[in-house]
Amino acid sequence: MSNELITRVLSLAASRKAKVLFVGDSSLSYDAIIRIPNYRNNEEGKFIVKIREDAERVSREVIIDLIVLSRVSNSTPIIVGVNYGDEEMTDGVAYKIHGIYAVSIRTFKRILDNEGVKFVKDKGIVRASVKGQLLRRLREDRGMSLGDLAKILGVTRRTVYEYERESMEASERTARVLVNIFSEDVLSDVDLRPRDEEVIDKVREREEMVDDDVKELLSTFKLYSLMRAHTKIAAHSPSESYLVEDKRRVSNEVISVARVLGVGLALIESDKHDVEFLESRN
Repeated sequence: MSNELITRVLSLAASRKAKVLFVGDSSLSYDAIIRIPNYRNNEEGKFIVKIREDAERVSREVIIDLIVLSRVSNSTPIIVGVNYGDEEMTDGVAYKIHGIYAVSIRTFKRILDNEGVKFVKDKGIVRASVKGQLLRRLREDRGMSLGDLAKILGVTRRTVYEYERESMEASERTARVLVNIFSEDVLSDVDLRPRDEEVIDKVREREEMVDDDVKELLSTFKLYSLMRAHTKIAAHSPSESYLVEDKRRVSNEVISVARVLGVGLALIESDKHDVEFLESRN
């Protein structure tokens, strides 16, 4: 992890008046936690960030930690890098890796500016989702038939029909032609949050790793094991979220992580079968 890359990430966050926690321990699953006020619709934006020159080299173990923490804290996990394997990361493209996304520093700037990302690279292929109803309206406003647009795009009439039904993604080439014709608005923003159906098995693995005595103490919560975080367990219910820590070992670092994530602390004493809940102080 280069100091220059770290500095650029932190500088971008600071320039947006974000609350930032820089961890400074590259062995952990996250390097920074960022909270931006009034990010979208008067809601704040929360990001759990792993910074790595080669984003492809982030381990599956780290990524599952990020997924668990994002679920518990209602935040977006993201990897910020320079390269993805042997290639330099392209601006405006989110690279999918084990259910979350990696982006370049320039793309991360777009995300912090709430501009959205339109393209995804997954398994070597770049694609984009089309706003079907908008495409149809724009096409009809210009007096173009399905066949007319298909000819311009170099695809079949049926393909354009599927775009308008939102049942098919567009290739990078086709999507960029659509942008040239109609503007970038015709493409949907990538949802950078992990999809439950894609990561459910990974999350379930972490549920099964939690000790039975902790499950008994926190029986009303979903519990997840963390491998490389400040705490070893996270707890989540429909209305509450906590990082779980042994009461005798709680540190200022744990308190800071919980505060910036916007979650509480559940301090346990297993031998006394006792739990103390501390609410988040944002």
